[in-house]
This record gives sequence, structure tokens and C-alpha cells, in this order.
Amino acid sequence: MPHCLEKKLTLSGKIQTFFCELVHLEPGFGMLRYVIDREYDIKGIRLLPGDVTCALYWTNRPYTLYVWRLRRERGPLYYFNIADSVSLSPAEFIWRDLTIDILIDAQGTPHVLDEHELPPDLDDGPARYIRQATEHILAGYREISQEAVSLIQRCPK
Repeated sequence: MPHCLEKKLTLSGKIQTFFCELVHLEPGFGMLRYVIDREYDIKGIRLLPGDVTCALYWTNRPYTLYVWRLRRERGPLYYFNIADSVSLSPAEFIWRDLTIDILIDAQGTPHVLDEHELPPDLDDGPARYIRQATEHILAGYREISQEAVSLIQRCPK
């Protein structure tokens, strides 16, 4: 698979770059594959080196979605990133991370994460966008997750 950079821009202006594999790209939608290279703990879920992330990006949705395939879990786990300014090209996927994440655990329970990391001086426009995106995901995560199951069939394990 061809290589593609994921560039995540944060509200603080920091840029995080990840080297990924381009799985799929079409107008308005793309998918990357990332093999985790170090250990992470996210709300008690351990991501280990070798676990696979299938990352889904839409230019017209207020989120990106990481679908984690852990070698020791039966099914995928879902991690929504509230996002805007998604730009997709064969060489790089660029998006702005708006801090709030929503983890859907193995039992299907949503957990809103990182609210404490929002800047206290966040303007009303972005704050409203984040709030509406969070509500949208919480209302529809089951349907979005089902859609993701079919999309990640293209993503190698």
C-alpha cells in the first residue's frame, strides 16, 4: 500500500504527524491504516505495538473515526475525534483535532473524553460546533459504527 501522512492540527497549534498506509481515497472520504508502535492507555483500554488502527475520514462530517483492531479483543473498538477542516489527498490527510474524543468501549458504552483539555477562552463558534458534534455522535454512534464495520473490510488486519 502507498504511504500517506496523517497530520493532526490541535487547537493549541501543535501538529502531530503519523506515517500511515493509504487504504482508500475517493472524493469526500478516505481511509488510512496505522500499526501502533508504542503502548497507549485510553480509559483502561491498552493499545499495544502491533495493534491496527483503521482510520476513517469524511470531509463533510464533524469527526474522524479510528477503528481499533486489538489482537486480544474479539471485536473492533471505536474512537471518535471531534474534527473540522478535513483535507484529503493521496500524500496526506490533514485535519484539525478539536480536543474532545468519544470512546465506544467493548460493551458499546460511550465515554466522552478530554473535556477538561478545552481552552477556557474558546470562542462561542468552535464551542458550539464541538457541543453539536458530540451530541450528534452520542445520538448516532451505533449506526455510524455499523457503517464503519462495512467500510473497514477494505483495511488489512
